Formats: sequence, C-alpha cells, structure tokens
Amino acid sequence: MTSPVTMNDVYVILGASGNTGSIVANSLLLKGEKVRVVGRDAGRLQRFVRNGAEAFTADISDAAALAKAFTSARAAYLILPPAKSREDQEQESDAIAKAVKESGLRYAVHLSSYGAQVPEGTGPVAGLHSSEQKLNAISGLNVLHLRAAYFMENNLAAIGMIHGMGLFGNALLPDVKLPMIATRDVGDYAAQRLLDLNFSGKQTRELLGERDLSMTEATAVIARGIGKPDLRYQQFPYDQVQQALTQMGVPPKAAFLYIEMYKAINAGVLAPLEPRSPKNTTPTSFERFVQDVFATAYREKAPNA
Repeated sequence: MTSPVTMNDVYVILGASGNTGSIVANSLLLKGEKVRVVGRDAGRLQRFVRNGAEAFTADISDAAALAKAFTSARAAYLILPPAKSREDQEQESDAIAKAVKESGLRYAVHLSSYGAQVPEGTGPVAGLHSSEQKLNAISGLNVLHLRAAYFMENNLAAIGMIHGMGLFGNALLPDVKLPMIATRDVGDYAAQRLLDLNFSGKQTRELLGERDLSMTEATAVIARGIGKPDLRYQQFPYDQVQQALTQMGVPPKAAFLYIEMYKAINAGVLAPLEPRSPKNTTPTSFERFVQDVFATAYREKAPNA
C-alpha cells in the first residue's frame, strides 16, 4: 500500500506585521507550527523569526514571488494591505489569486469585511468583494472568507483630536449602530480555523464583534476609560473629514474611498447579512478594548508624555 502524499505543514501568513496577521502568526508559532511570514520589510518580520518563523520578503503585488511563498504550504492567511486606491487593490488581489492558482494552494483563510456582498460603492470593501470573487473562481481551493466587522482599532485615529480639540469626530452618523471587533479576535479566530482546516469549497463567515455600537455609545465608553466624562462625539461633514485625512498623510484616492465607506455605513448599504449569533459574536467588548488598548495609547500620546 502506498503511503499518502504528505503535505508540507508550513503555514504562510501575508501581512504578518499587521494587526491581524501578527496575531495569526504568533498563535501558530505558540502551537509549535511551522510558519512562513511574508512582508515587504524584512526588518519588521524579525520578531517572528526570533520565535522560529521563516521570513519571506515579497511585495503583495508580485505574483511570482507570492507563488514561491505559497508553494507546498498547508494553508495560507490572505489579506490585502490597507487600500491606497481601488486600482492598487485590484492589482494586489489579482497577484494573490494568480499566486494561489499557480502554487496549487489547497486551503486559505481570507480576511474580508462585513458588507463585502455589495459589489461597489462601499470604498475599500468593494475591493474585498472583488478579491473574494477572484478566489472563488479558483477550482481546487478551499477558502473561508472572514467578513470582519469595523475594527475597534480604527478609533485610535481620534486620539490626537481628543487631546487637541477635546472631542471625538468623524463622518459617521452619531446614532447609526455598527458591529465593531477587536483585531485580536479576528486573528485568534483565523488562527483556529487554519489549525482546524474544517472548511471546504467557498465559504464566508461574518465576525461581528461582541455587540453593535453607535459612535455616541463608543465615545461614552472611551470617555469613561480615559477619565474625560465630558467627551462628546461630533459628526463632521464628509468634505471636512476627507481634507483632514489627506492632511494626516492619507493618499487622496484612499481618503476618497474611506468617505465612500462612511457614506455606505450611514446609508445602511454596508451592513451584515447574518443575524447576530454565538457563531459570529466574538469575546472582546469595547470596554475591554478601551481598557487594554485605547487608554494606554491615549496616555502614551499625551502632549506632555
């Protein structure tokens, strides 16, 4: 009797130095798994190498390099970098799909977003819709699309404003409720599914955080967590937010995409498909996030710190 062909047991992690990728890589390393971390900057991968990972330097838009990274892997965590433009997103998702196809990768967990069922008009999320479609077209690939909620970490961008202006503002309506998730919960969930590989064909799973929150509610939690009880949320006009983003160094095309996303959330176009359930609810509450992450970052960025 011939022995079955053994699959290489290495896991390939794209975006390993990012919020979710770093959690996935560390979780797998802690379990004693073989991990190949992929990134543009070799220096940022060294912390994983010290824990036993293999570093692979590649640009996400380089299909040939990615195909090499994926070769003989057991499974991969796929992620698009933060959107600079829709054109860049298409180029990157083309490269990832081409590399997956050429390498014969069998299993992938792909970080997408809630609302990715909508093909256009949702800012960066439209790029994830497109990425899902490209991966779904690859026969022989078992892929799980994780449609994650709005990242709690997005709120960290307001720290400078809270210190400087004493308020928290962006383009979202004050009372529209949206699911918010801690990136560590996304990483933990993705790592577990990569270990289990208990999915087949093309599947999606929404991850909706611990509960839905409006910006007014989120601001009240932040206010308590940082000891500023009078902190209030203010909605700013879209053009003002777009201008502020570009002044912060966000490329103009990316700033436009974020505004489009805010409009889609406000209009209810960007919304979960699944009703909330124990399967799509994750453990970290916004209160816990503020305590563990936001309040610490807020203190570190204090003008006199």
